[in-house]
Amino acid sequence: MISLHWVLVVPKGMTPEQFDDWYLFSHTRYGKASLGITRYVVNRALGNQPPAAEGRVYRVPQEYWNSFEDMEACWNSPSGHATLGDGMVNMGLDPGAIPGIAITRDRQLSVAHPASFSTFARGYRNRPDGTVVKFIAFGVTPDVADCAGWYEDRFGALGLDPLVREHIFGTTLGKVVKIGSLSSLPGPDQTHYDWALELWFDDAAAARSFMNAPEFDRMWSAIKGRSSDIVAGLFRGQEMMVVMDPIAHRDD
Repeated sequence: MISLHWVLVVPKGMTPEQFDDWYLFSHTRYGKASLGITRYVVNRALGNQPPAAEGRVYRVPQEYWNSFEDMEACWNSPSGHATLGDGMVNMGLDPGAIPGIAITRDRQLSVAHPASFSTFARGYRNRPDGTVVKFIAFGVTPDVADCAGWYEDRFGALGLDPLVREHIFGTTLGKVVKIGSLSSLPGPDQTHYDWALELWFDDAAAARSFMNAPEFDRMWSAIKGRSSDIVAGLFRGQEMMVVMDPIAHRDD
């Protein structure tokens, strides 16, 4: 899958409560109806962040398509234009409200105890509210070509720790989404991140325990040594939709 990650801050003139009221109960309706979208996740930063947190970020919505071509077709369709228009009229024209975007191809790395998703509750089993706690980070690196291999060779085994319930590392496609004749994602005033990292945990206590361990410290120190423009933090993540392409029947 191809992922589009939005780094959002609360727009000028809005409170976090006003922003969430619009975003969760209005804007997400457009997102779930986007052409060809296969997954849609909204993440909100926890109020109490760990020492590893970097930069200024409030929410990280994530949208997924089967291909870059499907993503670009979406943003050039009526559904894509409606989503962008709703964002523009409610967030204003201040480019600082979306300081950065990542368009990545993500790799799911092995974990010993993967998160358990309930299709009935449409959320994760280990929390009554169906959400999950994530450490999410983005950055820019001059070594894009070998970034994925470098990370997986050194830190692909982090998921052996039972506290880690999902481990994802994505690297940029090196493309921008062209919208109409003049617009693009990311825009000229937005950071185009080269990599995206996700580590999932059952709750904030488990996340902080893992992040205090030497394994996390070695990984995070190494990534920071190769990167700039980092944003990172702990987030509460909520799945907004479940889409599964039909699989051909098999008797065995």
